Amino acid sequence: MKAMLKALPVVAMVVLAMGTAVPGARAQSPSSLAGSWSLVSLTVTRSGTEVEQLGAHPEGLLPFGSDGRYALVGVRADLPKFASGNRLQGTADENAEIAKGNVAHFGMYTVDTAAHVIVFHIQRGTFPNWDGDVQRRPFIIDGDRLTHVTPGSFGYGAAKVVWQRMK
Repeated sequence: MKAMLKALPVVAMVVLAMGTAVPGARAQSPSSLAGSWSLVSLTVTRSGTEVEQLGAHPEGLLPFGSDGRYALVGVRADLPKFASGNRLQGTADENAEIAKGNVAHFGMYTVDTAAHVIVFHIQRGTFPNWDGDVQRRPFIIDGDRLTHVTPGSFGYGAAKVVWQRMK
């Protein structure tokens, strides 16, 4: 909760910037989210500079089902291979790189259309501190681009996440 409160000023700035920077954005509703999205970027701002948290070319998938279910996965494109060839025998360094290089969670979602917020009801994820959380993430859709703000779990405050609708 403290991290979310700390991230509120950043979230407010991003939401304002998104609202003014996207004049062609269309109305946001649950049906406008339904479908599959591929990850474009996940950035945090450090010392005034946007930094790609999952590297320059992350890969990921975010399907929003019409039944209210979702699964979000984001992965660095350059994750190291395990020298042992066995995922259960990774070195401390290999495991640390894997942990820093991915984010995933799944559960149910709703959309607060009045507030332009996706409400994630997180069942489980790779960051167990979020298990059972309900998170409100401001979002905007501009054409086939979805941008939302994630609370500060990456150690640097809120993150801006950009997705491209898959066709």
